[in-house]
Order: sequence, then C-alpha cells, then structure tokens
Amino acid sequence: MNELIDKIEDSISQLLKYETKEFGKNAQDIVNVMMTLLPAIISIYNNPQMDDIRADAVYWPGQVERIIKVLENDDSFEIIDVLYNETHANLMELRDLLVERGLL
Repeated sequence: MNELIDKIEDSISQLLKYETKEFGKNAQDIVNVMMTLLPAIISIYNNPQMDDIRADAVYWPGQVERIIKVLENDDSFEIIDVLYNETHANLMELRDLLVERGLL
C-alpha cells in the first residue's frame, strides 16, 4: 500500500512538471500495482474488525476503473483529482485505519 501511495505522489509530481514520459511509465505502474493489491484490499474488509465499514470494499474495484478511464482521457486536472484527491487520500485513510485497528 505504501508503494502505491508513493507511486501516486511521484506520478502527480511528474505530471505537474510536464515530465510526460516518466508520468506515462509511472501511471502504468500505478495500474499494475492497483491490480495486484486490489484482492488484498478487498479481503481486508472481511476481517471482523472491519465490520462497520465492510460495505466500503465495493469502492476499490470501481476506483480502478476510474483510474484507467481517466488515464486514457489524458486530462491532467481529472488525473490529479482521481489519482491524488480521491485514490491517494482514500488509500492513506485506509492505511491509517488499518494501523489504528492493528491490522497493518
């Protein structure tokens, strides 16, 4: 999860600096890591300590789809919104919650 958070931060920095070649590689890495991490993220919601937010598990598959679509559209503002304001923020919130509940 930390790797994904770092990759998102790096990619947004590259996008803002117009480092398009590096951004393109990092963006593909984000999708690959998300696809690898997705089953683990979804399964953590099955832990009894996550009962109160179990329904939130459905967010993540839809978010992967949003990431892929926004990267295909090539709209920098939308990419920043989806990758950083949504995905990055929610990953950090989930990570902090998992730490707080002793699951990470």
